[in-house]
Amino acid sequence: MTPQRPRRRMTSKSPDTQDDGSAAAPSRSAGAGDSEQSETLTQLREAISEIDQRHAEGESGFFTGLSAPGGSVESTADGWSEGHAGSAPDFADAHSFADGGSDDAEDGADFDADYAKAKKTAMNMLAMRDHSREELRKKLLKRDLMSEAVNELIIKLENSRLLNDEEFAHRFVRAQRENRKLSRAVLKRELSKKGISAELADEAVAEVDGEEELAREVAAKKAASTRRLDYAVRERRILGMLARRGFPSAICIKVTREVLDED
Repeated sequence: MTPQRPRRRMTSKSPDTQDDGSAAAPSRSAGAGDSEQSETLTQLREAISEIDQRHAEGESGFFTGLSAPGGSVESTADGWSEGHAGSAPDFADAHSFADGGSDDAEDGADFDADYAKAKKTAMNMLAMRDHSREELRKKLLKRDLMSEAVNELIIKLENSRLLNDEEFAHRFVRAQRENRKLSRAVLKRELSKKGISAELADEAVAEVDGEEELAREVAAKKAASTRRLDYAVRERRILGMLARRGFPSAICIKVTREVLDED
């Protein structure tokens, strides 16, 4: 009879156990790679968050030196510095260009819209009456229009001679002298309020004369409307009106006494 061979005892080994029964060393192929990738993504998210914040605050140059993925990202007082050599990640450039282009397009659209509004408003104002350069500019700015759009429109209106401070000053003086009987001093003051230079105001006022004759005309009209009052009251009211029109005190006293004596 053939002798039987002794049977080998079969044992099942765990994949994490070695032949001697000790635990096998952990593999780096899966866990370590996932950990590094997760850490890199975390750094990028933090960088993007910081960039958005700095961009909102208007800080310039915050992309300088930003490390590439895998390098350490470190915040300094001057902006971003890189822990390892490398260029800025692609997302930084894309973010910068996208935002810049969007802002430029939006600013351009706002400028065009405000310029169109300013032009329409200005033409309506000029159709109603003359305006000085500064007077029109202030009115347009009160409508919350971009100053750049308003300033460009003002320049174009001046080039087209739709705005001309010299011509405005002369027309204003003639109209106010005729309608409101204002003295030279008051005319200069009114021109100054409208942004007309002192030089242009002097030139415009110099063309009107007859200060005393105009004062006498004003006094005579006031005397006619106060005939039923006492002499002292009439005198006081005539003098007050002439003073408000800006006539010199010597002329005021002279013409007041003359018109009262003649009345």
